[in-house]
Amino acid sequence: MCGIVLAFTPRAPTSLGTVAAMARALRHRGPDDEGFLLFDGGGEPRLVAGDDTPRDVAEAATPWQPRGRVADEPMRAAPLVMGHRRLAIVDLSPWGHQPMSRAGRWHVVYNGEIYNHLELRAELASLGHTFLTHSDTEVLLAALAQWGPRALARCNGMWAFAVLDTERRTLLVARDRFGVKPLYLWQGNDGSLLLASEVKALLVHPQVRVAASAERCAGFLRAGPRAWDAATEFEGITRFPPGHWAELSLDAPARLRPQPFWQRPLAADPGEPFDARRADDLAHRYVDLLDDAVRLRLRADVRVGTALSGGLDSSSIAWLVNRTLRRDGQDARQEVFSSVYRGEGVRDADESAFIARVAEQLQVRGNTIEPRADDVPAAHERMVWALDTPPANTLMSSWHTFALVARRGVVVTLDGQGADEQLAGYTRYARNWLVHAPLGAALAESRALLGAMQGFGPAVGIGLGGALLRRVAGRGAVHALARRLRMGADPSPTLAEALADDFETHLRNLLLYADKTAMAWSVESRMPFMDYRVVEFLAGVPPAYKIHGGWTKWLGRHATAGHLPDEVVWRRDKMGWAIPEPAWFEGPLRTWLAGRLAASPFAADVARRAGIDIAAAPLAQRLRLLNLATWHRLFFEEPGRPGRALGRTMPLGLEAAP
Repeated sequence: MCGIVLAFTPRAPTSLGTVAAMARALRHRGPDDEGFLLFDGGGEPRLVAGDDTPRDVAEAATPWQPRGRVADEPMRAAPLVMGHRRLAIVDLSPWGHQPMSRAGRWHVVYNGEIYNHLELRAELASLGHTFLTHSDTEVLLAALAQWGPRALARCNGMWAFAVLDTERRTLLVARDRFGVKPLYLWQGNDGSLLLASEVKALLVHPQVRVAASAERCAGFLRAGPRAWDAATEFEGITRFPPGHWAELSLDAPARLRPQPFWQRPLAADPGEPFDARRADDLAHRYVDLLDDAVRLRLRADVRVGTALSGGLDSSSIAWLVNRTLRRDGQDARQEVFSSVYRGEGVRDADESAFIARVAEQLQVRGNTIEPRADDVPAAHERMVWALDTPPANTLMSSWHTFALVARRGVVVTLDGQGADEQLAGYTRYARNWLVHAPLGAALAESRALLGAMQGFGPAVGIGLGGALLRRVAGRGAVHALARRLRMGADPSPTLAEALADDFETHLRNLLLYADKTAMAWSVESRMPFMDYRVVEFLAGVPPAYKIHGGWTKWLGRHATAGHLPDEVVWRRDKMGWAIPEPAWFEGPLRTWLAGRLAASPFAADVARRAGIDIAAAPLAQRLRLLNLATWHRLFFEEPGRPGRALGRTMPLGLEAAP
């Protein structure tokens, strides 16, 4: 896991010092090493070390050994300059340094992990390729040399990279199927292209002149973040689309035209009825696939842990990690990390009892941290700076969990993101299921949901009412009524349609949060539920196995029953990495929140544009406004855009002075 930057500015070459400063803004993504490449269009690229390049890297006789240092030639410029910050996880030796080269022709800066690199290495070796390292980066280069962009469909992992081909004089840019790894870009009218893992690195380049997008900011305040859109809250800075690649000719610069290499498969037959024997078969296949996804994601040369919230998803990953490590005789390695809230007034967000129960049954070492209201103001600023774009809430649970991971010296975590949007874990999905279920099945499922799950009364009422309306006036009437009543999530789509839509939209926000909050602490978050084989399998599982017998996420519960504590498998409530924001911001932080909002003319202007009365706005909207105000202050108002220091040694809470 790393950070990358690239500047292709053919009409106004970029200096090495500028790209080094861009990379320095990403130091938290790669504190272990850095390297740079300059290509003036002729001959061999020049490879250069930075201030953080270890001595053994500079001295190792690799084909991509840096031959100079940024400090000796900061004003040296080239039409193409690439930079890399390394978080060393696979092949910790100097041979894992980047930019990495192959055959003197291909040169890459790469952020991510190819989990099936060992299998790809064996296949490529059988085709005549040889390897100098144990790194997945070298496997990626060999795969691209062998298969071109078709190699992407063979890779199981998460990535964002740029590859220079000096023979064809092209740049190949690609991002993983689901957008787990971020990649932002700025394009000039003259064919210039800037790429970076985070927006803050792009802002360092002198050609970039950005402003806050009033339209995007107002939309964020009304409805929350939209990480699935190409546009960002920064005018002129966009996201490279997930599951796409693009090629740029150095001799004929033009705007990137991304092409897809993966599409989510069509959903299964929504009318297939539940069958107990088929349910068992699906559960076995589900566990086998998820188990292999975990096995691949345990490949690392550093310490690995699990972020454990106390819910079914993270507990399932902890169980499979535990089983894999025990199978390999490495059970002493496993640790779990959690945020808990035991104090008076915050217990509604506390999952410590479930966390302790899972840790006890799996016999793993549990590590917990207790975020406090006093921690929030300073931590919140750093979180917003880390995120680049304003999030929906304060993210304090994930922020503190990954802080704890970093403090314990763990570099990689396996986490549970992505299950709810594939297994139907949210309350709202019950509405979609009931609206389209046969009437008898809808009535039976409604009774079961009310008896099994907490807080499902409104969802059942909307679902049954929608089912009757659909039969009388059609699906369009359900949609129209939902809009008129401002229900939020639309109950008119089928369950499969709702899941597919959330997978392509809402889930992108969560993946962004996971990457940015983890990498702020120089931690890599790996997500077994986002293994493309698991995704393709679950897309084909009929809805009758996702909501059944009064339980959401039924297949996941059935598959883990007997392996995890019953009180976790058959939990009647759902928190989802809860944060006690009402207790904080309607209690000890109420005055602080009001003061922050009152001190931001930008927040007041956006609220006016969005037609929102700040004083009367609900807490969720005021927190979005707080995030927006803090974002604008850090990125646009503070002189010199100092931002906030990030990384493994970042302080927490009151000790974190701005």
